[in-house]
Amino acid sequence: MDKLTISRRAKSACEILEDATLAARFPFDNVATLVDFGPNSISTSASSYSILSSGHSLQAIKFNGSNSYFQASGFTQFSINSQPFSISLWIQPESRSGTLVHISTLSTGLGLWCLSLIGFASNGTLVAQIYNGTTVLSVMASTLIPLSSLFWTHIVQTWSSTNGLRLYIDNVLVASLPSATTFSASGITPNYATLASSLLGSGSCLAGAINATSPFTGGIDDFKIYSRELSATDVCTLYIS
Repeated sequence: MDKLTISRRAKSACEILEDATLAARFPFDNVATLVDFGPNSISTSASSYSILSSGHSLQAIKFNGSNSYFQASGFTQFSINSQPFSISLWIQPESRSGTLVHISTLSTGLGLWCLSLIGFASNGTLVAQIYNGTTVLSVMASTLIPLSSLFWTHIVQTWSSTNGLRLYIDNVLVASLPSATTFSASGITPNYATLASSLLGSGSCLAGAINATSPFTGGIDDFKIYSRELSATDVCTLYIS
């Protein structure tokens, strides 16, 4: 048994579902920048980052390019074949390049299974992708994300065997691949989620359409991982909250 909590009120069905399926949440606020505010108290580390005083909500984490990243360890859902998952984050990019979310079985970004799930293609378009055991399947946004200190952009990637791969930007479903009904996971725990870099160096991982060798430069706020597919209503709730 672990992480026992007692509530002094009856929780709603929505709150119970959130507690049961939220794997991690990182608001990146100045009080506890690297602390997991989700139910699992996941271990984290980071390098060469700074704090943005005005994030999407309160403060945010800022990545400055080479050797700048955030990493959290755990995430058993990425070790289970065809386990639904969703990733939500707000970004304020200074350039449209690099990896946003990278999953690996080693903290170096490498391992027997490693793949950048969200990032930018070489032409600057946003990409979400999965691995089906044979090939990396990708979806791309049709428009470019704005580069401006005035805007934060909300990104959500979801996957399930029912609906396949989906990519939302600012509460709009911009790309989907319903035929992507198989997700081949790592089969290993723990798995590491790295933001703003793949940490690959001279190594290699499953590539797909993301230019994974480039770092991401810019801000990230309110990063969340779920062990279920978020519905369109869920995405809307995250967007307006």
